[in-house]
Amino acid sequence: MTTAKITTLSEFLYQSGAEYRVFDMGRRVVKLSSAEFIDFELAKKPYPYPFQQTALLGVVFWNPATPEQHYVWFLKFPLDEQGLLLQVARDEFLVMLLDRVGECMLAASEGNKIEGALKDSPYTFNPRDDKMAAFNAQATKALSIKPSHYYDDALAYFTGQKDLDEWRVLGLQGVADIAIRLDEHKDVLGLIETIPKLADEPFQILSTFLEHASPDESIVEVLAQRLDAELQEKEPDNNCICSCLRAVSNSSVTALVEKMVLRVLQHECSVNVEILAIISGRMEQVLKQEEICQHFVEQLADNDAGYTGFSHLLADIMYMPGMREYIMQALRSPNRSDKLSRLVGQLFS
Repeated sequence: MTTAKITTLSEFLYQSGAEYRVFDMGRRVVKLSSAEFIDFELAKKPYPYPFQQTALLGVVFWNPATPEQHYVWFLKFPLDEQGLLLQVARDEFLVMLLDRVGECMLAASEGNKIEGALKDSPYTFNPRDDKMAAFNAQATKALSIKPSHYYDDALAYFTGQKDLDEWRVLGLQGVADIAIRLDEHKDVLGLIETIPKLADEPFQILSTFLEHASPDESIVEVLAQRLDAELQEKEPDNNCICSCLRAVSNSSVTALVEKMVLRVLQHECSVNVEILAIISGRMEQVLKQEEICQHFVEQLADNDAGYTGFSHLLADIMYMPGMREYIMQALRSPNRSDKLSRLVGQLFS
């Protein structure tokens, strides 16, 4: 492997003979296309899923001669004001990688050496348990590998074949596998019938993993019904509302998801900063709708964390690619409230 021309991780893996897949590990676990990853490494385009001005990546790689043996890096890279990869960080990372791995070719006997080359690097991190489970579920599905041995028990539970009080014995990985493999389930009707009956804790666990998936219309409809029922309570449970929103946040059933968000924003519960953070941090696409965006910024001006919550969530969402213009339009609305006007003035002063 020649190192003179290597300027990116993708070039390193290619020249070493490795196959690889890359996943974003920030807000949710999402597979990156080869084009997205290469454009990011070359700083041609902003990173599509920035999290606190950082790109968090999970890279799976393997030797084609031994495809059953996979290695993983969890990498973090700082982004500049435009969301582009900082060139200095990229160069430092590659120098460290090439220095530690040297000229070795990727082989079955050398995979551990390459995997461990960056163990104490400032560019690595350890995902939370739930993110690790979601990553494993996404990676095994993408690579056509069978789900974990926890899958069958989780499937039986969430399709109503087990006592609903037995959720404590479920493996976290099994729940992640269920959520990510929704399109493979033969008994989706069982899942639809079970969701309204789930106690708060197993429902929240399932929702945590559904946000990494893309539930279809039938699942979103039953989640919308659970949300409506909660909003009609005298004192709605904000955790349940957050769970419902998380669960549908990555669904392609756009119209129904937008209606759910609008109902929440029109309810007094939406002054809760956690609810607003779910909408801005995981459902930002709905804010491209003018009415929804205007409701969002008005509720944000009245959020229960005050100016700190207001400024933090605005800074986060305006950093996301393509979102700044929609937020600025809402903030500049001639029909904005006096309270929003005062906070906007404070923000830009």
